[in-house]
Amino acid sequence: MKRVLVTLSTLSIFTMSLYGYGQIDRIQDMQNMETAMSEIQKGILYNNKKMVLEGVANLKKASANVKVAPKGDMDYTAVFAKKQSKNIIKYADKVKKNIEVGHKHGAATNYTNVLGECISCHNKIRKWN
Repeated sequence: MKRVLVTLSTLSIFTMSLYGYGQIDRIQDMQNMETAMSEIQKGILYNNKKMVLEGVANLKKASANVKVAPKGDMDYTAVFAKKQSKNIIKYADKVKKNIEVGHKHGAATNYTNVLGECISCHNKIRKWN
């Protein structure tokens, strides 16, 4: 009996670790993205290139991690989220490029584009009105 319980416990832990990315991970990544966005914004406002570049790196890292599990065959939110993540990374790269060459207005514009992608994704996936 003890062996059966140990085996079942081990299998359940192994099964849970196979999924690997759940709501807690997603929440943490969203919080990391929010912190990175704040860092980018503050860096642009304070004319701090290093802060902007660190924020961009953190944003790209967190954005690349985000996954959404589809709820059914006709649910395209996972595909949409992946597209939004790619767009966030694309605009983050543009923020980096702009800030490196001293185009702060261009960096700010691309920061706004990133924010637009975030809002668009939240509207669709989180059903914001």
